[in-house]
Amino acid sequence: MKRLKRICLLALLFTAPLFLTSYDDNKNFEVAKNLDIFYALFQELNAQYVDELDPNLLMQHTINKMLEGLDPYTRYIPESDVERARLAIQGEYGGIGALIQTNNDSLLVIAELYENSPAHKAGLLPGDIIVMVDGYDVRKKSNAEVQELVQGQPETSLKLGVQRYGLPETKTFTVVRQKIQVASVPYSGFVGDSIGYIKLSSFSQNCANDVKKAFQTLKSQGATSLILDLRGNPGGLLVEAVQIVNLFVPQNTKIVYTKGKNALSDAQFFTREQPIDTKIPIVVLVNKSSASASEIVSGALQDLDRAVILGEQTFGKGLVQTRVDLPYNNVMRVTNSKYYIPSGRCIQNKDYSNHFGEKSQANTEPHTFYTLNKRPVKDAGGIVPDKIIAEDSLTGLVRYLVQNNIIQNFVNQNFAFADTARIAIGKFSCNDETFQAFRTFATPLLANYKSATMQLLENLQTTNNAEKLLTNTDIETLKRTTQNNQLQELAINKALIKTLLETTVMQRLYFERGKIQHGIATDDYVKEAKKYIADKKLYADVLQGQKK
Repeated sequence: MKRLKRICLLALLFTAPLFLTSYDDNKNFEVAKNLDIFYALFQELNAQYVDELDPNLLMQHTINKMLEGLDPYTRYIPESDVERARLAIQGEYGGIGALIQTNNDSLLVIAELYENSPAHKAGLLPGDIIVMVDGYDVRKKSNAEVQELVQGQPETSLKLGVQRYGLPETKTFTVVRQKIQVASVPYSGFVGDSIGYIKLSSFSQNCANDVKKAFQTLKSQGATSLILDLRGNPGGLLVEAVQIVNLFVPQNTKIVYTKGKNALSDAQFFTREQPIDTKIPIVVLVNKSSASASEIVSGALQDLDRAVILGEQTFGKGLVQTRVDLPYNNVMRVTNSKYYIPSGRCIQNKDYSNHFGEKSQANTEPHTFYTLNKRPVKDAGGIVPDKIIAEDSLTGLVRYLVQNNIIQNFVNQNFAFADTARIAIGKFSCNDETFQAFRTFATPLLANYKSATMQLLENLQTTNNAEKLLTNTDIETLKRTTQNNQLQELAINKALIKTLLETTVMQRLYFERGKIQHGIATDDYVKEAKKYIADKKLYADVLQGQKK
C-alpha cells in the first residue's frame, strides 16, 4: 500500500507540472513505475554503497548522462548556473571582459579581450595563461570551473595569476568585475562607395535593434546595398532572428514555424512591424559555423527570394529548446520542437531520434522545396548557399602556430596599444622584415611540432618494431627528410601567416572591430559579394533561379 501511494505521488508530482496534454494510462504507469524504481535504487545506493556519496553530485551526474543520450541541446542547469545562463542569453554578465579558451596543453588562455573591459584596463593580454584565481591553482580546472570563479557580482575584485610569454615568473593582476555588455554588432561600415556592411556576431537580446540602428545609419550615409555577415554566428534568440528579417520583408510574412510532439510546442512567427526597406539588394555571408538563428535569417531570406546567400553550407541546427523550471530553482532546457522556414524545409542536419544509440545519423535523403520564385531548395542539413565559397583550411603548421599562441605571443612582444599612434586600421601591412622577425621568433618554438606525415612515420616505426619489415635506417632517413621539409613550411605558408599576423595586430590594437574592418579589404567572401551587388543582372538571375 505504501509503495502504491509513492507511485501515485511520484506520478502526480512529475507528470502534472510538465505535461498538460494527456498521455494514455499505460504511458503514465510506465513513467510512475520507473520513477519508483529509480527512487528505491537511489535510496539504497546512498545507504549501502561502500564509500560516502554526495547526493547532489550523484543526481547531477545521473541527469546529465541521461540527457546526453537525447541530443546535445537538452541539458540540465543547476541552480548555481541559472543566472550565468540567463546573462549569457541576454549578452551581459558580471565579469572581466575576456574570452577564455583551452589550449593544446589543456591550459586556460585569454583568447580575446573586449574593448575597455576590466581585463583590458588591468593590463591583461591575449595569450596570457591563467594559472591562479584568488589564490586557487586552476591549472587542472575546466573552462567552466574557471568561469565560475572569474564571474561574480559587479564592482567586486579578484586577483588573476597569469603566465606571460617571456616572463619567468607568474604575474598577478587585480581586476574589478563589471557588468559586461557584449556587442552583437561589433562593426558596421562601408565596403564600397554605397555598399553597407554589418557584422552580426550573436543573436542576444536586443540584437535586432542593434542591426536596425546600424542599417538606418548606413542608409542615411548613402548605402544602396547591404552585406550581412553571419559567419561564425552560433545563433541565439529566435524572436530576434524574426525581427531582423522583418527589417527587409513585408509585414505579416511568415518567417518560421515550429512543430513538436505536443500542440503547445507548435507556433508560427510572422513579421509584425512595417519593414525599413524591401528593395535594397542584400547579400548574406554564412559558413559552416553559422547555426540556429543564423540559419533562420539566411534561410528565410533565401526562401523569400529577398537575398543572395554566399559561403559554405551552414551547420544545420533546426531544433528548438524551451525552458522548464524545476524544483529548488533548477532549470532544464529541453528540445521540444523543430523549426521550419517559409518553404517548409527543416534545416536540421543530424537525426537524434535513435535515443541512446551509438551515434546520431546525418539526414541522408534531402527533399526538394521551393522558394517564393519557385527556385528549388533542399533540406540537406543547413542552408546551402546560392554560391558556394570554400574557406581556406589551415595547414598543420599554421594550426599549430595559432593553437599554441605563437603568433599571438610574437605580436604581444612587438606591438602595444601605444602603436595606434602609428598604425591605423586598414593601413597596416605585414612586410618581409616583420615576417622574417616572426620566422626567427617561431623556429625554436616549433621543436615539438609534428606534421601529419611525421606522425605517420612515427606510427610506422612503432608497427615496424614488431613486424621487422623495414630497417630502422629506412624510416629514420624518411624522418630526417620530413623534419628538414617541415622547417620550410614557414616559407611555404608565408602569405597566410602574413595575413594572420596582420589580423592579430589589428585585434591587439583595435579589438574585434579593428580585426573585422581591416580584414574586409582582403576578404574573399566580401569580394564575391561585391561582384553580385555590382552586377544587377547576376543578382536578379540568382533570385529568379536562372544563374549562380
